Amino acid sequence: MNLVFHARTKHVDVDYHFVRDRVAKKEIQIHFISSQDQLANVFTKPLPTASFIAFCFKLQVDPSHSA
Repeated sequence: MNLVFHARTKHVDVDYHFVRDRVAKKEIQIHFISSQDQLANVFTKPLPTASFIAFCFKLQVDPSHSA
């Protein structure tokens, strides 16, 4: 077993089981969101200007004040 890899991914395993249990208990529902609609992309990826502005609008952020 690769202990370094395990240490880095242990939280993923815990999160997976937490969410799986909540779905099984019908406490939450999971819905598909296409990658082009993922709001987190504005923080993690370079985007075309139109996509950046659309995400800023959805987040209620003024893109003219962005760096």
